[in-house]
Formats: sequence, structure tokens, C-alpha cells
Amino acid sequence: MSLVISQNFVLTDSTPEFPVTLDHPVIGWHSIVTPTNIVADNEDPDFPASNLANPATHEEWRSDADGDQYLVVTTGYVDDIDYVGIARHNFGSEQIPVTILDGSDNVLVEEVMLPDDSPALFRYTAQSVATIKIKMAAGIDKRPRAAVVYVGKLLVLERKIYVGHTPLTQARKISVQNGRSERGNFLGRIVLGAWRETTIPLSLLSPAWYRDHGGDEFLAVAAETPFFFGWRPESYPYEIGYCWTVDDPMPVPQSPSNRIAFDLKVSGIV
Repeated sequence: MSLVISQNFVLTDSTPEFPVTLDHPVIGWHSIVTPTNIVADNEDPDFPASNLANPATHEEWRSDADGDQYLVVTTGYVDDIDYVGIARHNFGSEQIPVTILDGSDNVLVEEVMLPDDSPALFRYTAQSVATIKIKMAAGIDKRPRAAVVYVGKLLVLERKIYVGHTPLTQARKISVQNGRSERGNFLGRIVLGAWRETTIPLSLLSPAWYRDHGGDEFLAVAAETPFFFGWRPESYPYEIGYCWTVDDPMPVPQSPSNRIAFDLKVSGIV
């Protein structure tokens, strides 16, 4: 649940028509990673790097070596990209420093030690990059592993979220079975399942922004594919989730402004 911003980051999404700041919500849905364009210099044959292109979190890449190593994405993409997203990794618990570089080893995001193993977003100035390298320095004992890697262009929302939203990191849901005696005494409970679920309220989106900045394209992809989400990235950089929709969002123009509003109900991991 970390957002790491390059020390040299320059915000390029803001325009006079749609001014944004570092605290505007970000969605990492666009990814150019495929099973054939991501490789690792070391991999367990049973857990290849191609698994990282699968948005499901039950499959993993696992290294079979110690020491510094790399995941390399050959983008084949000419438009600007500005983020790397990683989910279900062990970089925090195993104290594995991570650096994001381009193909010439220019640093895009400086080396960082993640605080835990929750989803991480690495954000840098938007640019056309032929190669992205994820460098993992030697950790403590275990070798690095991860389940999902996204590389692409962030969707920066037009409006900030102030109220009506429970961050995914705090949105705990559980299914339990309670034990109770014939006399009504509490006998304990069994947790049958636990997950995170919340609603992202989106409102006052101008029709021009929604159509021109990929709002509808995002919803079309999100119907089948998870995404990274940060609701207030600058204020709460540790509240990043990897989530998926659990209901069908219906964008509706609101009277009298004709601005678009809808709720995005999601479940996810943190």
C-alpha cells in the first residue's frame, strides 16, 4: 500500500482546463506488460516471469538466485508511460530495496525500501521509454517474488475525493459464524473469510474529461481486469490498493450541471 514518487517527478497531467495536483486520485489500469515482453534474469522454472503479466494474484514469479537481479519489460510502446505497479510481493518483509530504471540505466524512481508487502505504485515523470527495469537488490534471507506487475500510464482523476469514502486499507469485511449456547452465552466465533471492500464515490466529472481522458475506457477494462488505486496519493501514500469491481458502475449526468457521477464498488487486497 505504498506510493513511491520519483524525486525528479514533474506533473504532466495538469492543464488549465483540468488542473490536478499530487493529491488527485490515481488509477493504474493501463498496462503494457504481456507474457512475452517481461523477463527475469533469474527465475524458478515452476514460477516464470511470464506469470507477472497475469492480473490474478495466485500465480507468482519466483527467483531461483541470490544477489541483485532484474525484471525487464520491453515496452514496444511509443506513447508516454509513468508508473510501475507491483502486487503480492515480498520486498518489504525481506527488506529488498527496489529501483526503477530505463534501458540505459537512468534512474526513474530512486532506490526505496518498502515498509511492507502490500501493493506498491512507483510514479515518475511521463515519458516514452523502450525498456523498464525493476532492480531488486539483495535482501535478508528469502529470494524475491511477486505476482503482478503493471507498467503503463496512470489515469489521474479530475476531482479529489474528500468525503464518503472508506480507504481500502480500512475497509475490512468478514464472514463469521458465531457460537451461542442454549442459554445465550457467547461460545466464540469462527472466521470463515475476510477481505476488503469499499465504494469509491466519483462525482462532478465533466463530460469532456470523462470522454477525452479515458474514463469510459477504464470502466470497460475494469469490468474484467483489476487495477491499482490511490485515493489521496500525496496525503496518504500508504493507502494504495489492488482492486477489482464488484458491481456495474453506471455513469449518470447530474442536473443541473450535466456533470457525471457514479459509485465504483470494489474489493481488493492491501
